[in-house]
Amino acid sequence: MPCNYQELEIKTLQVAATLCDPGDHSLEKVSMEDPAINIMTDLTSIAAVTISPSSNLSEATDRMLKMKVKLLFVTDSKERIIGLITYSDIQGERPIQFQQSNGVPRSEVCVLDIMTGIENIEVLDWAVVEKSRVGDIAMTMKKLNRQHALVLEQPTEDTYQIRGIFSISLLSSQP
Repeated sequence: MPCNYQELEIKTLQVAATLCDPGDHSLEKVSMEDPAINIMTDLTSIAAVTISPSSNLSEATDRMLKMKVKLLFVTDSKERIIGLITYSDIQGERPIQFQQSNGVPRSEVCVLDIMTGIENIEVLDWAVVEKSRVGDIAMTMKKLNRQHALVLEQPTEDTYQIRGIFSISLLSSQP
């Protein structure tokens, strides 16, 4: 079968977005030809996991392990997303580089110090994702070499919400 999937356009999250509210959710096996939303973690169905920017890295790691996720949304006091932090961020070079450049022990490194801020978060547009297939998402994530892809929805003219998350681990678990 010829590969006729398309790489989706990526945008930068440069707006104050919030998270969708969850309801019920169940996941069934899907094929590459199925609608992309079948493999998306829909944040209208599953609650996103958040953390405070002042939390330390140990707290972030513990939260990820407890909630069985590898990505946390960093939110401010008004529940607006200010960034995200992944398990790879915590286990990688960022904490070490921050420690060395600031002369602090690891226990004093906060989520805010190593998170990816919203100005550097790339997102997919919900209107495009709604019309896409699983194969399109797989191709996009492979091309970008990403573990996660966020989906941004604009429910009204002046509001933005992270509607969903694509995860390479969830995508790889499909037949």
